[in-house]
Amino acid sequence: MTLSSLRWQLIWSLILLQVVVGSLVLGGFIGLAWVLGRVVDETGQETVAVIQRAAARDAGGKLVMEQTAELKRLAEADASFWFIARDPAGNEVRHGEVPPRYDTLMNSFDGLSRMSIEPANDNTQPKARFERMDTAAGPLDVMARTGAPLTMKNTLKGTGLVFLFLVAPMALVTCLGVILATPFVVKRGLKGVVATAGHAESIDVHERTTRLPLANVASEIRPLVNAVNRAFDRLNEGYDRQERFLADAAHELRTPITTLQIHIEGLPGDAPKVKLMQASARLATLAEQLLDLQRLDRIVLHDHEPVDLKALCERVAGDIAPLAILNRCTLSVDAPRPLWVRGDAPSLERALTNLIQNAIEHGGQGCDIEVRLWEPSGFEVLDSGPGIPEADRERVVAPFHRLVPRGRGAGLGLHLVAEVARLHGGQLTIGSSESGGAKMRLELNLETRESALPS
Repeated sequence: MTLSSLRWQLIWSLILLQVVVGSLVLGGFIGLAWVLGRVVDETGQETVAVIQRAAARDAGGKLVMEQTAELKRLAEADASFWFIARDPAGNEVRHGEVPPRYDTLMNSFDGLSRMSIEPANDNTQPKARFERMDTAAGPLDVMARTGAPLTMKNTLKGTGLVFLFLVAPMALVTCLGVILATPFVVKRGLKGVVATAGHAESIDVHERTTRLPLANVASEIRPLVNAVNRAFDRLNEGYDRQERFLADAAHELRTPITTLQIHIEGLPGDAPKVKLMQASARLATLAEQLLDLQRLDRIVLHDHEPVDLKALCERVAGDIAPLAILNRCTLSVDAPRPLWVRGDAPSLERALTNLIQNAIEHGGQGCDIEVRLWEPSGFEVLDSGPGIPEADRERVVAPFHRLVPRGRGAGLGLHLVAEVARLHGGQLTIGSSESGGAKMRLELNLETRESALPS
C-alpha cells in the first residue's frame, strides 16, 4: 500500500482549485459578455478576414463578393455593418451605409497596408479598419466597420489566446508559489500533530495514566486525539479488571492450596503423595508469582532507598540454602565489596530468589551454583547444569513458557525477573557460564556506588 503525502494532496488540491475557479470565472465573463452582446470583433481583424475569403471575380472579371455563410452572418447580426472593397483598377464592392467620413478617408491611404481608424471624440462615429490584402480576386483595399459579433469558434479562439498569454503565466507563477509554500504551511499546521505523535511514541505501556496532550493541536485533529485518549481509558479499565481478577484469583487460591497441602501431608508416604506434593507446590509458586507481578505494577521506583546488592545476595542465598542442600547443590556467593543501587529491595530479592530456584531446578542434582555481583550494577547466577539452548533464550522469559513441559516450575519465574529488570531500567540477559551451564545476569541501569550511598 502506498502512503499518501498530505503535502502533495494539498498542493494538487490547491492547483486544481485554482484551475477550476479560474475556468469558472473566465467562463462566467465570457457567458455574461455573450448574453449582453459584448463579445465583438473590436479590432475588425476577423471581419476583414471574412471579406478577404468572400472576395471573387465573376465570369466577366468583375469584382464581386460571394455570399458566404460568414458574410451573411455578419450582415444579419449587425444591421449597421458596412464595408468597402476596392481593387487597384478602381472597381469596388460596397455593403451597407458607409459613413461619408470614411468614404473620403478611403482615398487617403495610398502607401499604407493597414490602419485602425478611431471614432471622433464624441463617440458618434463607429470604428473602422483599413487593410490592403491579397485575395482570390487579386489585391484589394478593404475598409470595414469593426465591432461585429464574433462567432463561438472565434470567441473560444480569442479566449484561448487570452488564457495562454495572460492567465496561464499568472497561474504558473501561482502554482509554483503553492508548491514552494505548501510544505512550510503543512509543517506549521501539523506542528501540534507531530508533537503529539512524538509524545505517543514515548508512552510506556506500563504508564497507563499518560494521555496525548491537546496543546497546539488543530481543531480538526482534536477529535482524533480525544478518541485515542478515550481508547487509552478503555484499555486502562480493561487492564485494571484483568489485574484485579488475577490478584483476586491468586489470593483466593492461597487458602485451598494450603488446605490441600495439609491434607496431602497426612497421606501415607508413597509415590502418589510425592507427585501430589509437587503439584501443590507448583500451584503455590504460581499464586505467589502472580501476586508478585501485580505488586510490580504498583511500584514507584524513585521513592525507593539505596540497596546494597552485596548484602542482598548474601541474605537471599542464606534463605534459599536449605533448598539447595536438599537437591545436593552447592551454593556460593562472590561479593567482595558493597555495591549500592537505588531500587526496590523486595522485588530485587524476589528476582534473585527466582534465578537461584531456576538454577536448582534446571541445573540438576549436585550442580554448582554461584551468585556474584556484576559491575557496574547488577548480579548474576551461574550454574554447572546443561544450560539453555541459544534458540530458547528469548522465549524462556515469556509468561508460562517452560523448557521442560512437565517440570515443577509454573513458567513465570524468568518472566518476573525480566519485569523486575525493566522496572529498574535494565534487562535480563541469558548466556553460558564458564562450565557450560546457564548464566542469568540481571543488569540494572541505576545510580551505583558512591552516588547511591545513603547519606
